[in-house]
Amino acid sequence: MSERRSRRRANALRTAVGELPIPTTRAMLAAIEEDEELIVGAYTDRRGRVCPMLAAHRRGARAGVGSFPGAWDAFGRACRPRPATDRELEILRALLEESVAGRVSEHRPGGPDGHPGRHRTAAPSAS
Repeated sequence: MSERRSRRRANALRTAVGELPIPTTRAMLAAIEEDEELIVGAYTDRRGRVCPMLAAHRRGARAGVGSFPGAWDAFGRACRPRPATDRELEILRALLEESVAGRVSEHRPGGPDGHPGRHRTAAPSAS
């Protein structure tokens, strides 16, 4: 497989993760941290293992799936359901953590970097 195609798939997964609501992102992280057996290639398999989106859903994150399932399966080059590799899960965890951290910092007072902006004060009125 070409390096370019691999990067494209990784970027598509990064974009899809960035579009997930924060509760869904956190629920996926919880599934990874709890060592749930996650799969690539389907929502669930015959053994009861699930994809990260369904794992999030089962943890109360009820959001539309968006582009995540397709990006996850493409990233894993899945033709049929199979367990996600440790490497795939490490990458997913990093993307999820990056996404949460980036969005949390956007909500800090003062802006994305957390530093208060310069505010103009009204000039004293001339009487």
